[in-house]
Amino acid sequence: MSRFFAAPSEPLARPARRIGVLGHALREREYARRVLRALGVAPLVFTSIDELATLGDRLNLLFLADVPEAASEEAPDVLSLMGTKIVPLAQEAPAPTRHLRGRPPVAAPAFDDFYRTILLSLRTRGLACAMPTPLVWGAYSFQPMDRSVSFPGRTQRVDPVTFDLALEFFFNAERVLSIPRLRQMLNPVRGARRFWGNELIGTLTDVVDELQLHGAHGWRLVHCEPEAFRLDRVPVGETASDA
Repeated sequence: MSRFFAAPSEPLARPARRIGVLGHALREREYARRVLRALGVAPLVFTSIDELATLGDRLNLLFLADVPEAASEEAPDVLSLMGTKIVPLAQEAPAPTRHLRGRPPVAAPAFDDFYRTILLSLRTRGLACAMPTPLVWGAYSFQPMDRSVSFPGRTQRVDPVTFDLALEFFFNAERVLSIPRLRQMLNPVRGARRFWGNELIGTLTDVVDELQLHGAHGWRLVHCEPEAFRLDRVPVGETASDA
């Protein structure tokens, strides 16, 4: 199995430093959790305001991953009480104008956006965190600060969709990921060379080619089911034709 080294020399934050993540949507909530773990912080993760109600006033900081569902009538207005302890991570859609009948689509933040926002928020509030370090799996090193990927013989900056899609597989190495799951976790608006609404397989092919995930560097992305893919760890140098 793969191992993820977020900050080898830094322990996770002690429970006394209470940092939370509130998010209803899986993608935004999970991205925020992964970033905080990479920065040496073990966050408390909430999926609803009701869950937050019992602890909200004791948090040092709360990252609001998306607009949560309304709280029950019995729950106090926790978010209002927290005030400046809240850091919103998702962008709100602009209000409609006379030229637009509906609310226009908004590009949701990518992993690198989450990373920079969370790191800056921790630093400006004096909340200790680990020094930014690459996310490393074997020969592959991902640098969120500049959205670059390094592997033997190459370092390159990639578009947000390629970066997020590759990370999704490495964070879930050797697990089967279905196409519906990938669509749920990724942002189709930003930067892919192919718009992947109905061409996700084409975009995956782009990622495999761009990052050389054919097995030569110890990882191979395989189409394991009609509607699913898996990133396998393989002996360095092994290619699909050798399997």
